[in-house]
This record gives sequence, structure tokens and C-alpha cells, in this order.
Amino acid sequence: MSGQNSNAKAPRRGWFRTLRRWIFWLIVLAIIAGGVAGYYESRTSWLEAREVSRYARKLDYQLQTGPSDAIRFPEHGPFDQRLGYTLLPGFIERLLARDFAVASQVRFSQKLYDYAGRGYFPPYHEKTRSGLEVHGAQGEMLYESHYPIRSYPTFEQIPPRVVQSLLFIENRDLLAADRPNMNPAVDWARFGRAVFGQVAKVVDEDLNSPGGSTLATQIEKYRHSPDGVT
Repeated sequence: MSGQNSNAKAPRRGWFRTLRRWIFWLIVLAIIAGGVAGYYESRTSWLEAREVSRYARKLDYQLQTGPSDAIRFPEHGPFDQRLGYTLLPGFIERLLARDFAVASQVRFSQKLYDYAGRGYFPPYHEKTRSGLEVHGAQGEMLYESHYPIRSYPTFEQIPPRVVQSLLFIENRDLLAADRPNMNPAVDWARFGRAVFGQVAKVVDEDLNSPGGSTLATQIEKYRHSPDGVT
């Protein structure tokens, strides 16, 4: 009986060894494939561009007649405070109390409404400069005041040394000619260092870990986060 049992167990052990070997090589292939895919994505941003743009198309809004029942106003951020966007609910309420009426207002799509409700900044064409202009009957300028006082109308007019200095400090690969498809909002090397730094802080709370924000995300935070903190 013992000889029969040992003979029955031998094929079973062989089958388990074969299964373990297949699983091992499948894991190795998955790691290699993941590494290759990750490297390709870090160089081209193909998946990000495809999926993020597909989601972003749902974050839209429409100007419709009457007051909106689907809109969120910003609550903080230097840019939104300076342009008065955070004060809009109060302005509207006081005007309505004085017999004004809302002729038309923007309505967020459901995706954008939920997106803004989670504290994210709604995507729209933002001003780089605000102010007041008063023109005469013939179109002549009577009064003009802008903030900031000086600005560059186009990117091409910014002195190259200013651009190069900022890129040198913040992101030297941002305008690299050999990486035209790079995602400006994600720097995978910087992101990896930030993740490693957060893990290391579990061991040493006083460790000064780097942040993962790129120049693009820092600009958004400067404008819209509380007190402009990045």
C-alpha cells in the first residue's frame, strides 16, 4: 500500500513543480512587461493623454438662460480672490435683494459638478491679467489700469534667459525637443522621489522629503489653493 501511495504522489508533486515554474515565469514576464510599459508611458504619456483627455471632455459647462442650479464658486486661492470670483455668491445675493435678476448663468455638467465638489479646480481658459479699461465714444482709451502692471502678451516675448532660468530650477526637461509628448503635469522621476521620501519619513519624521509637484501643478496651486500654498 505504501508503494502505491508514493507512486500516486510523485505525479502530483511533479504537477505542482510545473505549476510553480509557470507562475514564476509569468510573474517575471509581468514585471518585465510592466517595466517596459512604464518606461514607454513615462516617455510618451500615451495612456495618460488617451484616458485623461477622455475624462476631461466630460468636464464641460454651458451658458443657459436663468439662474443655474448646477454651479460651484471658488472659496479660496489668491487668483480667485484677486479677481473677485470668491465674492460672486455674495454679489449675486445682494443684487437679487435689490430687484436685479440673473439673465443667464453657467451650468456645470454632472461630472464637472462632482469634480469641483471634491476640491479640484474647474478647467477653463484663465486670465493672466485683470483690470479696467474705459473707452470713449470713438474707441479711444480714456482710462486703463491692469494687474499685474507689466506682463508679456505671448510666450515668445519672454526673454529666453528668464525661461531657461525657471526651467533650470523647476523642470529642465519640460520643453525638451526629444520629448514632445511628455505630460507637463507629471514628472515620474520627481514623483518617485516624493513617494520614496514619504515612505522614508515613516522611519525618520524629521527627514526633509521632496515634493512631487511639477511647474504646471505649482502654477495651479499658486492660483487656487488656500493662500497659494504648494
